[in-house]
Amino acid sequence: MLIYLVDDDQEDQEIFDMALFETGVEARLECFSCASTALESLRNSISKPDFVFLDLNMPKINGLECLKQLADGKLKEETRVIIYSTSSNQKDIEETKSLGAHEYLIKPVNFNSLVDSIRKLIA
Repeated sequence: MLIYLVDDDQEDQEIFDMALFETGVEARLECFSCASTALESLRNSISKPDFVFLDLNMPKINGLECLKQLADGKLKEETRVIIYSTSSNQKDIEETKSLGAHEYLIKPVNFNSLVDSIRKLIA
């Protein structure tokens, strides 16, 4: 299983990586600090990720713009896009789902909750 994490916060990437490991699910995680690099990888890579966890609040290309670009391609057919954000704003949740996000995960403050959430989403 291949998982992309698109999040500009290095600490959040490390926490996500540790949580993914704790799930016990065999998966390879590729982290991207900016959406443009992730989009380039998605366009040029032969093997598409099974999941893309996408933060909303990023510089340059934010998560919404990235999601719009993902929706324009065939990625939605092959990959589940999960918004992974601190925002619990109902408008953000509705907008991302209307743009094709499969799920919306509010970044948990508790590590065990993150492990459980990841396990449920990728099972």
